[in-house]
Amino acid sequence: MSRVLVTGGTGFVGPPTVAALLAAGHEVRVFDLKPREDVLPRSVEIVSGDVTDAGAVVRATEGCSGIVHLAGLMTVDCARDPLLGARVNLLGSINVFEAARPGGLPIAYLSTAGVFGPQDAVHPKPMTIYGTTKLAVEGVARSFWLDHKVPSLGLRPYIVYGPGVSSGIAAGPSIAIGASLRRESATIRFSGRVGFVHVGDVARLLAAAIDHRLCGAEALTMAGDTREMDEFLAELARQTDWNGITVEGEPLRIPAELTSDPVPAVLGDHSATAIEEGIALSLAVLREAAGVE
Repeated sequence: MSRVLVTGGTGFVGPPTVAALLAAGHEVRVFDLKPREDVLPRSVEIVSGDVTDAGAVVRATEGCSGIVHLAGLMTVDCARDPLLGARVNLLGSINVFEAARPGGLPIAYLSTAGVFGPQDAVHPKPMTIYGTTKLAVEGVARSFWLDHKVPSLGLRPYIVYGPGVSSGIAAGPSIAIGASLRRESATIRFSGRVGFVHVGDVARLLAAAIDHRLCGAEALTMAGDTREMDEFLAELARQTDWNGITVEGEPLRIPAELTSDPVPAVLGDHSATAIEEGIALSLAVLREAAGVE
């Protein structure tokens, strides 16, 4: 049985990724700045630490055969403090790749669809500090493959949504799902047409990348299910019988239409979850957690 390190493992994407790794037969060690033990199974080893501390990352990697790298700051936090965003997202990622280098450990990590600017869905041209740091991490990944044969797979999901505690402007749809179940008002702070990526899709693909060690340093765009925000709200209202969600704000600085990159066949089938199913899955998890029928 192999042990996998998950940085940022108690954030929004962390718990479902940990669950996917456990289901695949791995032991899991979580490395997080402020770990929330309540969101993880008791079998998971938890280590508190800062991804910007190279020594701490190396120590956390000891005895591991792969790394899922999720630690990072989101769009709003990076805009508020660009230097901190660069330290955590870029230098922290370099620490992770450096820790993986001696053993050539495979790394599955999160990039973002925000590497693309709103006018070009093919050639990366980020319009945010967050997207800029993530595009730089993709370059780091390529360099570590060419120089040190550290294999990696980066994912560029659009709007990741689902149950759990999300943060930043992209958290709007997830917050709306929870609020609708509780029959509370909430506001999504961006408008327009976007790709909705269920968090379970991200988790399964990250886990598969660790299970099936790949060569090279690939970065895959995950467009998910592309819909107008009004369609998402209508479906959420249909499933919850609640109309207390509003939308305000400009469209995101990302192309309205993105095309998902093909997933390598060795990783299996990873079809995108439609919003109808994704909302239903999210509500089911939240209802179970709340003890609601």
